Order: sequence, then C-alpha cells, then structure tokens
Amino acid sequence: MDNRQDPRTRRTRDAVVAAFVELAFRQRYDTIRTADLIAAAGVGRSTFYEHFRGKDEVLLAAVAPILQPLASAALGRASKVQVRVMLEHVWERRGFARILLAGGTGMKLQRRLAAMIEARLVPTPGAAPPAMIAMSAAAAQLTMLRMWIAGEAACPPADLAVQMLACARLLPEA
Repeated sequence: MDNRQDPRTRRTRDAVVAAFVELAFRQRYDTIRTADLIAAAGVGRSTFYEHFRGKDEVLLAAVAPILQPLASAALGRASKVQVRVMLEHVWERRGFARILLAGGTGMKLQRRLAAMIEARLVPTPGAAPPAMIAMSAAAAQLTMLRMWIAGEAACPPADLAVQMLACARLLPEA
C-alpha cells in the first residue's frame, strides 16, 4: 500500500496542513516556525519530519490543489470548468491568497508551478530551454491571479480561466 494512502498518514498530513493554514491566516509566512506547526498540529517533531522536510514543503502541500490545475492549464491539459472552479475557490479565500502570492512565498510558489510544468513538457528541438518556457507560463499565470485577487483586473472567473488556458500558447509547437 502506498504510504500516502494510509489513513494515519493522511490524517497526520492533513493536520499539519490545516495547522499551517490556520497559522498563515494569523501571521506572516516568514514568522511561522516549524515548532509552531508541530505544536498547532499536535504531532511530535519526528512525526512531522517523517511527512515533511520543513515548512516550505507544507506550504506546497497546502497549495497543491491550486497549482495542479494551473500546471495543467499551462500545458493545455485542463478544462475551462476545472480552472474556473479552482479560481472560484481562490476568490472565496482571496485574503489568504494575497498573502501567499506576495513576496518570497509567491516566488516559491512560482518556482514550484514552473517545476510542475517543466516536468510535463516535451522537449522541442530549436525551442527555448524547457525551464525558461515553464517559468514564463508560471509567471504569466500567477501574475494574472495576483492582479485578479487584488482587484487590479476585474473579470468573472470563467473569463480568467480562458486566459489561464491561453498560457498553453507559450509552449513551443511540436
């Protein structure tokens, strides 16, 4: 059995991610310590490190449901409905999203999104390096998302979903 499917493993990971989200609502990311996460989740230090290498990995686990549809959209492999639903979720939590997309955490998320895109890219002879292509798509998507949740570019989630899917045009043609 895959250890991630073990109910105890799932409960522990969920408890740590939930503790992270709760702490992130109350304080800046850079002030959250691993010890704070451990205490808030009610797990032991060694248990925490069995599941996560540190708070950056917890951050990435917390935002995986957002990054997955974005990566798929950048690759042209998501539906408009999937992206719209994710955007509606982000909009409902836009205060939290603003915090996570700002500064250093925003760059961590952009690098992770780019890595997710790059891992699924098919190298094309004569095209820019895959890392550059992936980073440009990730930067475009997260810039649109930042502007949208900040109210700088107002539009319905369905319209933004179309633009997120258009990032697939940044990929080289096979």
